[in-house]
Amino acid sequence: MPSPKRSYPAEYKTQNFHSTSLTESFPFAISECGYCSERKFELGTRNNYNDYLLLYSLEGTARFTKSSETQYIQPNSVIITACNTSLTFTRVSKNWKFYYFIIHGSHAKLYYNLVRTKNNIILTNPFSDVLDSFIELYNIVCGTYGIQNDSWRCLHTTTLLHSIFTALYDLTYEINIIKEMTPAQETSVNAALKFISDNYMNELTIDTICDKVGFSKYYFCKLFKKQLGVTVHQYVNEFRINKAKELLAYTKLSITSISNQVGFKTTLTFLRAFERTVHMTPSEYRDYY
Repeated sequence: MPSPKRSYPAEYKTQNFHSTSLTESFPFAISECGYCSERKFELGTRNNYNDYLLLYSLEGTARFTKSSETQYIQPNSVIITACNTSLTFTRVSKNWKFYYFIIHGSHAKLYYNLVRTKNNIILTNPFSDVLDSFIELYNIVCGTYGIQNDSWRCLHTTTLLHSIFTALYDLTYEINIIKEMTPAQETSVNAALKFISDNYMNELTIDTICDKVGFSKYYFCKLFKKQLGVTVHQYVNEFRINKAKELLAYTKLSITSISNQVGFKTTLTFLRAFERTVHMTPSEYRDYY
């Protein structure tokens, strides 16, 4: 079944929260959160060793600098890091939207250590429930649902944070398994990604890609799904949709022309794939951006 359309807040907002005896009695507590589109976003100036940042990059690209090391953040990336040093996020693309939460609590350090990675970035699958959990958490914490019961809010906040950490742990666990792959396997997947990037505007079948990398169809599809978390078909569709989003935002080409340029057989197929992935029509996306 297709995932339900995701609904984002009508306006950008950040909010701070004071600790209470009730919030501190739960395994997790949130001291700050936001739904933002910032040119520059900085944290960690207070060097609070008990706070941890969870940030979900929704759209656009940004630079993430920590301890003089800079990395680039792509959409559907989760940044999880301790707030014990300066953290600077600088927008690179025209738009950069994100959710963020600063959390603490008796379980925060333990869960952070379970999912932390060397570069503090975990690439998620947009088809997974991680983003849905971020949206739900923001709505609960910021009182979007209109429920004023603090116990209910604390309980559901803890449950959702536990769900997010569990999903991130599963992702990092899979990454560690992938690291054990042979160089030939890794090289073949990388070759397939480059081939898709160079030929997305043409007709692409799984057989064509498999012939390019020299693996059997069954084996390669299994390998690709294991490494990237999505099927070859899902990856190609998502790659084409991202190219279409660029053309919608920066050109005046017609929807039909864009559909053809990014490799969809028909405009109807493009419209269905775009709405299923972006949760709005191409026209709505163009008007919004």
